Amino acid sequence: MIMASQPDIVITDIRMPKINGLDLIGMVRSKYPDIRFIVMSGYKEFEYAHRALQYDVDGYILKPINGNELNEALRRIVGTLDDKKREVSEKQKLEMDVKKSRQIIRRDFLRNIIEQEESGELEELTGDGSFPVELTGELFRGIDIKLDSQHPEESSRKEEQQIAARIISIVEKSLGGCAQEVLCCEKEALHIYCLFNYHAEHSREIRTAVSEILSQIKEYLLRFEQYEATIGIGMEKEHFSETRVSIREANRAVGNRISLGSGRLIYADVLKDLPPYVSPVRGAVQELQNIMEARRPDEASRMVRQLFDDYAEQKRDPSGFYEIAYELLGFLYDWMEIEAGEMASNRRRTWIRCQHFNRVKALRDYLAGEYSRCLTIMQEAAKSESTKPVRVAKAYMDEHYGEKIVLEDLAALADLNPVYFSVLFKKETQMNVSSYLKKVRMDRAKELLRTTNETIAAIGDRVGYRDSRHQSELHKICRRKTGSVPPASQLMQRYVGRLTV
Repeated sequence: MIMASQPDIVITDIRMPKINGLDLIGMVRSKYPDIRFIVMSGYKEFEYAHRALQYDVDGYILKPINGNELNEALRRIVGTLDDKKREVSEKQKLEMDVKKSRQIIRRDFLRNIIEQEESGELEELTGDGSFPVELTGELFRGIDIKLDSQHPEESSRKEEQQIAARIISIVEKSLGGCAQEVLCCEKEALHIYCLFNYHAEHSREIRTAVSEILSQIKEYLLRFEQYEATIGIGMEKEHFSETRVSIREANRAVGNRISLGSGRLIYADVLKDLPPYVSPVRGAVQELQNIMEARRPDEASRMVRQLFDDYAEQKRDPSGFYEIAYELLGFLYDWMEIEAGEMASNRRRTWIRCQHFNRVKALRDYLAGEYSRCLTIMQEAAKSESTKPVRVAKAYMDEHYGEKIVLEDLAALADLNPVYFSVLFKKETQMNVSSYLKKVRMDRAKELLRTTNETIAAIGDRVGYRDSRHQSELHKICRRKTGSVPPASQLMQRYVGRLTV
């Protein structure tokens, strides 16, 4: 029973058939040294007590058993066990904190290698030239594990962190037997960079392990459905100072999935015979800027597509398509920052979205659409801005038609020159200010004629016609129809369908 349940405390007699309690303690302690014992006996012989003390028992109780004495022994043992569990828990927490700190140091060390400027010496990463990791192997190699999501905007950051942590675990476990050191870190757009150091005799095992890593990642991603993994592999380097080169080769290699296809291993060797990237965007900046300043969305979209098509014809490094995307987005949002300020807030989100495309056509069409969308928004914003003074003036006349309103007052509301405001108003409404104001007043007068018994003079006064000229005009309209000026309700009963102004 003790072997099966492994209890915390055993209370045993000494005199028992076949085996006595002290021998039992010796047998159990040889396998489970943490089990605590209370020995009870009806004999006061010193020999039993002496042997019990040798076994370091936690209690020796004489029969007949006293309840208080037994409970006191149990309380003492439970307190000791609690202290030990607390000590173990604190030790485990300390070990976990140390492990996490080490992981953070290793992650940040790799991130610094990736992000440091070309001119910087890698030995300067720690200031004193020492490293937070042991790099005892002769060779170094970097890989870039890229996950492309069909719907990155729907992925939560928590899910991405979970996936990245699992992939890093796969990498560390797969390379643990053949690499001296494995460093991993996650970067934006689900790029997971890994750098490993190993002895030359393990080169073949490393290649096999990387292939196995891709297989395991694919199997793991089946539960998520929307992700596809590709691994770019940099070349072997003999010096630590070249590790950054290997990582960047891995990044370029994984960028070639846009041409070679995703879901595979791509070694940097494929880049050796390809002409390097030459930006087609720089030579098109002036033309593109002219198109954007003219707010021509269709032409901007066409030009973006043309830049991609021209680069494709040059048969250069396919990873350059992402460079084109980065340059085009930089140009677009820098221009928008100057033109519209707050409209440039989506730059990072859009660039991350671009990095999830693994087909040239999809990336090209997305960027062309982004140019068209942004220019259309700015085109509409400019149009809205130009019509805003007119909208303000119309709203004021709709609300204050019963008051005296002159052109100069309306122009002042819009903070414009009266002559310019008058031209702008005519362009947007196809009528001049006085005609629009007269229409508003007459529409309101007709409404009052239908709904009140007021006289024409009273209604004229309410809608802003207080002078004799306008009162006479209203009276003439009514006399022309009726021969007199009856109350408004009677007038409307007869001529509501024919009244014109």
